[in-house]
Amino acid sequence: MALAALVALTAVTTAPHAPAAHADAAGHGGDYVPLPSTPVVLDTRSGTGGISTQVGAAATVDFPVLGVGAVPTTGVGAVLVRVSLIKPTVATWAELWPDGATRPTLTMVSAAAGEQISNTAVVKVGSSGKLSLYNSAGKTDAVVEVQGYYKAEQGTTGGGFFPVTHTRVIDTRNGTGTSTGKIAAGATRTVTITGSLVPAGAAAASVNLTVPGATAAGWLAVSPAGGTARPVFNYETGSTQSGAVLSLPANGQVTFTNKGSAAVDLIVAVDGYYSSSSTQGAGYRQVAGRVLDTRSAGAGLPIAANGTLDIQVGGTKGLPTRGIEGAALNLIVVSPQKAGYLKAWPLGTTEPSVLSVMDFEAGNWRDNMVVLKPGTDGKIRVRNTSAGTVHLIADLQGWYADPLPGVPVAQNTRVTAMQAAPVAGATVGTLEYSYVDNAGRVVYGHQSDVDNFGSVQWTVISGNEAFSGQPTLTQLSDGRVQVAAQYSDSDIWTDSQTTAGGPAWNAWSDFGGSMASAPVTSKLADGTVVEFAVDVDGKLWAYAQSGSVPFWRSLGDQNLTATLSVVQVRDGVRVFGLNGAGALKTIEYYNDGSVSAWTDLGGSGLSGQPAVVVRPGYLLQVFVRGADGTIVSKLQNGDGSWPADYTAIGNFVSAGAPSAILDPALGRVAVVVRGTDNEIYHVWETATGSNTWGDWTKTIAATDPAATDPATTPYVNSNGQSWLIAFRNTNGAVRFYDRQLPTS
Repeated sequence: MALAALVALTAVTTAPHAPAAHADAAGHGGDYVPLPSTPVVLDTRSGTGGISTQVGAAATVDFPVLGVGAVPTTGVGAVLVRVSLIKPTVATWAELWPDGATRPTLTMVSAAAGEQISNTAVVKVGSSGKLSLYNSAGKTDAVVEVQGYYKAEQGTTGGGFFPVTHTRVIDTRNGTGTSTGKIAAGATRTVTITGSLVPAGAAAASVNLTVPGATAAGWLAVSPAGGTARPVFNYETGSTQSGAVLSLPANGQVTFTNKGSAAVDLIVAVDGYYSSSSTQGAGYRQVAGRVLDTRSAGAGLPIAANGTLDIQVGGTKGLPTRGIEGAALNLIVVSPQKAGYLKAWPLGTTEPSVLSVMDFEAGNWRDNMVVLKPGTDGKIRVRNTSAGTVHLIADLQGWYADPLPGVPVAQNTRVTAMQAAPVAGATVGTLEYSYVDNAGRVVYGHQSDVDNFGSVQWTVISGNEAFSGQPTLTQLSDGRVQVAAQYSDSDIWTDSQTTAGGPAWNAWSDFGGSMASAPVTSKLADGTVVEFAVDVDGKLWAYAQSGSVPFWRSLGDQNLTATLSVVQVRDGVRVFGLNGAGALKTIEYYNDGSVSAWTDLGGSGLSGQPAVVVRPGYLLQVFVRGADGTIVSKLQNGDGSWPADYTAIGNFVSAGAPSAILDPALGRVAVVVRGTDNEIYHVWETATGSNTWGDWTKTIAATDPAATDPATTPYVNSNGQSWLIAFRNTNGAVRFYDRQLPTS
């Protein structure tokens, strides 16, 4: 029987229609505006904010913020507040969040019984203009004061953020930046914040304040030199710390007043500053979420004495893996065994010698909001300097975004096809399709009748958002279809059906990542969906959609280019990609989340997306476009190794990347490509498992030029197992050809 007779293909042309949009608009702005005064928006002792009694255990109070004092009524994205707990009856902690939203279970400040303690927090304001405060245990008075706000939109006021290396600029114990000696009770000390780290003209400085070794409790006030003093920091006996933002006058000087009953030392460490120009610096992005809790299973239980732990910040909660100028983190030490202090610094930089971001006592929770720029792979490293173990919670309040280059809409990218699992009562699953058109729209196709390609229902699910590259399709454990694609800001976004097989789609979710490539998607043995993508440095990243805090994880820098392929194997999934020299690299991502060493399959000048076929015995065969345009291949050896050389599949010259498939009915491999004339061509191996090849053949007898590379996928219909070819033609219409078995 002639091989050509095995490829009887039927063409169907389809085109989409566009329904209502589902995607959310992206936010911008985030410039910081310091307030000339510090309006108190809640004080349960005086009834400010409408609450005149202590906040009880597990109780929530709501209070207005917008329009109070100097806080504007509009244009506010988030407010910078000082939140204080005043003499709680038992140890407790408090949360703040936008009124009307679900309580996020994030700690803003914690206090032992009888303490008067404060911390700084950045909180989005609810649509009602209010905030909500929750008290965990006992009864406590609470005070919230607004120090400034972040703009909801871009404009001409406010300023952006610049990070600096966390550095002490003031220390009254040794005279750093000031005179040596404590600040007496009721006395003041004027210091200059601007200098080598904070430039003259800065609008405000982000600092960490420490009162070390206080003999009595009290509080500090601060003012721009010659201005009105405002509360900034409550301290207890021993050492207490708090993040703060100090408004700066033209001369860069601020005056601290000790409102305690005993003399105290003061340490001021700078971690960044805000410009006085809305065109300079990074804008604040409000993202609230817990990124670490060592009490949770698998989170790195607890940090050992003098031990370190890395906190993944970049690539979590929709953050990119690059372009983060600072992350606002509330670090909470939970029930430490021994007294000590916590260090924190960007991974990959030199560990600070003695600099503390939080002093803590044995047994007591303590927290502090710090701003740090993540280091290598988006991580921050912390060290527990105490002689006992500690548990640590890290709550992300937001981050400062450095502008990243946008992603242009790639033209003429592949169609993705997948057959879903059958629903109850059905013998075969529906066929699902997706592609990104040349305008950047994500188009989804649903074919309920697998015998009729003319029945595909097309829907634009991206609204006015713009995407780029080939999207992915996967079926979640509950039967819903999920689409993943690269958004125009370089992040990876996903969308999923609201119900399995239903026409409605959820709002898009931003997985972050800031990648240089569209994602490829696969599943692990337990059903966990994993996205893989490459960044501009050539690092491969993986995002497993599981666990309490999913995040982008670096799998190493192999100088990869943007196009990847992934296949399921016995023990996990295997990813293939080309490096900048055109050599093929591969790594296995195991079902338990561990990874293999990288394997270099060699080559030079290879291009495009590799195609991979899994043969029986989990032997992998790769096909890729060679330097001369021919398709070359490597078949894995039985022992798992790879041959040294590539084998050319004839001398046919292709215009793009191949697609390859193991015919589910015949057991033979077929390779499909787009020729230099933009027609589709294919080749079969001559016999099952032979790895020898026949002649390249024009797939479609009539002229049917393709604008995109072809994609192949297996499927089952009423006639049994088969496979199809999908591509888009020069008019943007999707074309299907299915391989049909001969009838005689």
